[in-house]
This record gives sequence, structure tokens and C-alpha cells, in this order.
Amino acid sequence: MYNIHDGFIFALLPLISLFSIIPSLKAQAANDIVYEVYIQSFCDSNGDGIGDLPGLISKLDYIQDLGANTIWMMPLHPSPSYHKYDVIDYYSIDPTFGTMADMDLLIAEATKRKMKIILDLVINHTSSEHPWFIASRSSPDSPYRDYYVWKDFDSVKDEIHKKTTTFDSDNLTQWHKWEGQEDRYYGFFWKGMPDLNFDHAPVREEIYKIGKFWIDKGIDGFRLDAAKHIYPDDRFDDTRSFWEEFTKEMRAIKPDIQIIGEVWSDSMTLSTLFKGLPSLFNFELTKSIPECIHAADAGRLIEPYLNIIKAYKSAGVPFEDAILLSNHDMNRIRSTLGGDLQKAKLAAAILLTLPGTPYIYYGEEIGMLGIKPDIHLREPFLWEEDPLKDTRWQKSTYSVRPDVESLEIQMSDPNSIYHHYKKWISLRNNHPELSNGTPVFQNLQNNSILAWIIQEKKKTLWVIHNLSGVEISLPFKDKADIVSEGKQVHVDDDIVIAAFSSVLIRMGN
Repeated sequence: MYNIHDGFIFALLPLISLFSIIPSLKAQAANDIVYEVYIQSFCDSNGDGIGDLPGLISKLDYIQDLGANTIWMMPLHPSPSYHKYDVIDYYSIDPTFGTMADMDLLIAEATKRKMKIILDLVINHTSSEHPWFIASRSSPDSPYRDYYVWKDFDSVKDEIHKKTTTFDSDNLTQWHKWEGQEDRYYGFFWKGMPDLNFDHAPVREEIYKIGKFWIDKGIDGFRLDAAKHIYPDDRFDDTRSFWEEFTKEMRAIKPDIQIIGEVWSDSMTLSTLFKGLPSLFNFELTKSIPECIHAADAGRLIEPYLNIIKAYKSAGVPFEDAILLSNHDMNRIRSTLGGDLQKAKLAAAILLTLPGTPYIYYGEEIGMLGIKPDIHLREPFLWEEDPLKDTRWQKSTYSVRPDVESLEIQMSDPNSIYHHYKKWISLRNNHPELSNGTPVFQNLQNNSILAWIIQEKKKTLWVIHNLSGVEISLPFKDKADIVSEGKQVHVDDDIVIAAFSSVLIRMGN
């Protein structure tokens, strides 16, 4: 009998009953692993307590060593808010983060390491302090009036308080009054974020100009915030058409530009957007992974996952599944799993063995904690045991020592969640069929075993996750040579997989 606590094995295993087959995925950016960074909380280079671009540059080697090759930078433009999702100037860097020279250096250093930079582009709305809006609100005759959506009060009075809450907005009022104005302006998220008017051709041209500016700077892609809300919900076809036009404009300059959209909606709705947004976040999967772990029931992931991919495939166009456990808008995955490190490790292993492009939220790899409101999801990264090495723009509520061990401590502990992430990322990077293959889910007569095989050319990989809190035993019919934790082991008996653990098995060749 051979015991597996959490690792990978190479073996010849008999085929167990087929569960289901999903269609193959066609990737926009095959084999990428993306690391999302909230700059303000990441690394402070000058001691002012605020994370900055030089700090991020100093940690490029860390991110690369972890195994990620792409960085998604949350908004970095001048903004009156802490989160920066209300932009004042699309062509500059918020001075708390650094300068344009720092940004140029970041791009150059990333390029030197063959890493990519994805910029968070917030174009559904601007800040109410943006010069366009200041000019727009100044007079009905302003040349910038039509950059935003203004209507007289009588035409919208019945709509003012009819908005319902959604996951991405708890604002109940979408038509807002500006002091001294009789007209109302449209702002889906809140009055400080007036929506741009995409019916106005000069606005669309401004947006294309912004995108081209950053492509010329050397960025590799855009994460598109609030992509569903370019037009109101009853004009979804117009939203879809805009994104097709946007992507066409960007690809005319950079054919391999990476475009990732944030759309909180069902998978069938998402599938209709792939022509303009070739990659979309799979938030349904984000929900299913912890649910299947909580319930120790593989079906809680398999059934919704198959439905999602079937819907995606129905679009008939190439797409890339952007998969994630959490981000800056969601409770951190370890908190979702009740703070349990073993379950958080299991969630990571599931994510990193599914097809698509995984997105890792900064600090996820050290088990950071966080529960809404959003500010608590964006707490300082714990680099060292000395808390003075953290950013200090806010005091952490959840990710505090010793509840979360610093990277310094975890790097010296081979059983830490940090080393767990690093190992499974390495496995993924060394087995591209995990990213690009076609999973065939397996029924192993135990609901607490989540298993699938992937056939890629002459390789067949088994992926097995034990969702339960007890060890499981899997029989071998044939003798096998197993490589685990770097050691060659010969077995001809059962393999025992520890609670909340995962294995990767290579069959035949």
C-alpha cells in the first residue's frame, strides 16, 4: 500500500467507468497563469505605507518563481477613491503608486522576464471628478454634455428608485441629480461614477484612443471592468456589438492582445459575448469549487461545470475559460472555507488542474483571509514576520499574524500553503494538457472523489481529488512505478489518498 498525502504520482491505472465528456476548449492564451495584484496593498518601496510600482517591480522575481507568467494590475490611474475604479485621467499613473517612468520600467522588466502585463481598464464610467464630467455638468450646451447620459427629470422620475441590487452593485438609484442642475445623469454604480454615453461616437473614439495608448506602452491585455453595463440591460445586443468593435480595434494594433471581461451573469448569456470578449471570468465555477468541498460531493462541481462548458461551446467561437477561486470583489477562498488551510489547499489543487486560464488573487498563495465589505478583501500582503514590512494604508482585520503566516515563515515550511501553490502551479506548467485538454469525468463509486482523465496525444492524465475528511483507497490491477515527491517507488497494491488531498497520475507513456 502506498500513501499519498498531497502530491503527484505517475502510474498505470485501469480505466474506471466513464462519467461524462465535455467539449474541448479553445484557448486565447494557452498555458498562462495570471496573478492579480492590488498595488496599494502589495509592496511598499519607499516606506510611506502604500504599495507602489517600484515595490511591484521588486517582486517580479517572486511572482515568476511562484510560477505565474502574467500580472493583472488593478486600476492604477488617478482617482479620488481607495479602489481606483473611478478614473480621473486614463493617461497617467496615480502619484501614490509612482510615475509613468515607473510604469515603463515595470513593463520593460516584465518583458525581460517574458512576463505579461494586463491592465484593468475601467471604461463603463469615469469619476465625477473627471474633466469630461466636470465640463459635461457645467452646461447643457457643453461640447462634453453628450459624453454622459443626461435626461430631464420628468422623463426618468418613474425610474429613479426602480433599480434592484445585483452582485456587482448594491446601489438602488441610477439617475442622479447634480447641484444646480435640473436634469439627471445616469450612473449605474453610484453618483460618483457617471456612466459614459456609448451612443456618442466621440466617446467610443476616446476609448479606442486610450486602449491604443496603453498597447503602444507595451501592455499585453486588458481586464474590462463592468463589461455588461456599457448599455442598460435592455440593450444587451448593443453592449455585445460594442465589445466586438472594441476588440477589433485593439487587434488591429496588437493581434495577440488578451481581452478578459468581467460579466456577472449566467453561462448562456456569457456565451453570446465571446466574439467580442474572448475570455470571461467563470464565476459559476468559483461558487461550485467550495460548494463541492463543503458537501464532499463531486456532483456539486461536475453538473454545473458540464452545463457551463456546454453553454460556452454553443457559441461556436473560440473562447478561453478564465477560472478563479476569488478576487477583489469576493470573500477570500480560505475564508469561504471557514479558515481551513487543508480545504483551501484542496480548492487550489482543483483550480490548478482544470482547463482554462487560472487567476490567482495576491495573497491567496499564503492563505490570506478576508470577508466583505470589499476593503477587507484587499488587506496588506504579509511578506515578513516584522509587520513594519507590510503596507500600512489600512489596518488588517482578517489577514493578521498568527492567523495568517507570513511568506517568510512559509518559505521555510515545505508543508505550507505557499509551497502547495508553487508545487501545483509547477505541475500545471509542466503538463500543458491540464490547461488545454478535454476532461472526461469519472464515476469511482464514491461521491467524495472528484476525478477526471485528460487524453492529450500519447499522454493520459488522471486527476483525483479527495473531497472528504477521511482517507480513501484506490486499487491497482497492475504493478506500477510511481514517482512521488521526487522519489521513484515501485508498488503493486492500493494507493491511499489522505483527506482533502489530490493526486496527478500519468498513464502509459
